[in-house]
Amino acid sequence: MGFLARFLLRIVLNAGAVWAATQLLSGFQFPANLPLLFSAGVVLAIIFTIVRPILKIVSFPFLILTFGLFNIIINIILLLIADKFIAQLVITDFWSLFWASVILGVTNSIL
Repeated sequence: MGFLARFLLRIVLNAGAVWAATQLLSGFQFPANLPLLFSAGVVLAIIFTIVRPILKIVSFPFLILTFGLFNIIINIILLLIADKFIAQLVITDFWSLFWASVILGVTNSIL
């Protein structure tokens, strides 16, 4: 599968993950509008494609020491970055942020 196909699949999976997090978590709010979900998927796909590898390289010792659990912290950071770019995204508490990052991490690990 080529890069473009994987990137388009990542956009769709991220949009689905945002929708799922909105449905499952009361502190994670996003309008259920298809164009907005698609735009959130694009922003998250760009962040997960560009910023995540850099953070993984920088935090490699922590990933080794925590047996990979530091990936949750990386996903939280990436979701906070996305929150700055997506105006409609509202995250009210830490646990909603934590569980939304787990949902996004699981969906992005599919690729």
